[in-house]
Amino acid sequence: MQGWEVVDNGVEMEGESVVVSIRRRPGSGYGCRGCGQMFLSCHDHLETRRVRDFPVWGRRCYLEFTETRVKCPRCGVLVEALDWIAPQQRQTLRYERYIASLCDVLPGLDVAQMEGLDKGTVYRVDRKWLKVREQTRPQRPVRYLGIDEIALHKGHRYATVFYDLERREVMGMVKGREQRRVNGFFRRWGKAACRAVTAVCMDLWGRYMKSVQRYCNNAVVVFDKFHVYSYLSQAVDQVRRDEQNRASKEGKRLIEGTRWLWLKRSQRLRRKDKQTPKEIMSLNQNLQKAHLLEEDFQRFYSCTDQETAQAFLQEWTERCQQSGLRAPSKSWPSV
Repeated sequence: MQGWEVVDNGVEMEGESVVVSIRRRPGSGYGCRGCGQMFLSCHDHLETRRVRDFPVWGRRCYLEFTETRVKCPRCGVLVEALDWIAPQQRQTLRYERYIASLCDVLPGLDVAQMEGLDKGTVYRVDRKWLKVREQTRPQRPVRYLGIDEIALHKGHRYATVFYDLERREVMGMVKGREQRRVNGFFRRWGKAACRAVTAVCMDLWGRYMKSVQRYCNNAVVVFDKFHVYSYLSQAVDQVRRDEQNRASKEGKRLIEGTRWLWLKRSQRLRRKDKQTPKEIMSLNQNLQKAHLLEEDFQRFYSCTDQETAQAFLQEWTERCQQSGLRAPSKSWPSV
């Protein structure tokens, strides 16, 4: 804090907090908040203020100081400009940066409780410094872009997040997953940034595909492996439910409560869990078909060239069609 000093006997303990009284050094001058012009004298003094500062000795710290006003020929009478606290704020800038750094590793409610702050203050400070980081981040071309959805709240409220997969950075986020919102991100991002993208990894969501084809038409689209398997698992689970509804009383007892066993890879099942799927498949041909088709799809990701992968995918798709299994259309995305 250039131009400021601690007054004599200016450090006091108040309970678990430290209060430091500071004053401006003589001759340091006063700056106009409007135009930045410096003055050697002030117009008048305001009442003493107390603001929160960076913790010291493991305790909360407060600064006490007196603001002044300057009489600027251009701007009139204004409160002086200070470079270590924003206008009308109760926290110093360095303390705000400290709060923002805590929000990087802790939930906002935990930060508020730990620092004794209102949760609204913590959220406001975090948003402010996120915006500052975004504005000062160097504009570098993104070669590999990731697009994914996250749940904001319960009740199917989602947001779409855009990642720089190479640098593991979040590039932006929009509420919802509608195509118009995704299009809005690409328009704000700019044509040059979109042209620099060489590959996009995303969910099999048809609206994402349409936006990528429109704005990043030079990029190769890669479907996220996790989402591919999630759709396969949904299809197997639908077969399980259909077979459970059609099964006899004894068959229903065997299938009930086994949903999570079918969603796991067979390699991850415990030894005592493996017996149940084997018993069910020995009695139910359709569940056996669905399970084997899902397990066999792993070979697709072992293919080393495009021709082998295309041949496998065509052969695997034909086996699915010949199996007689029909999963509902809502289990599959509209790509």
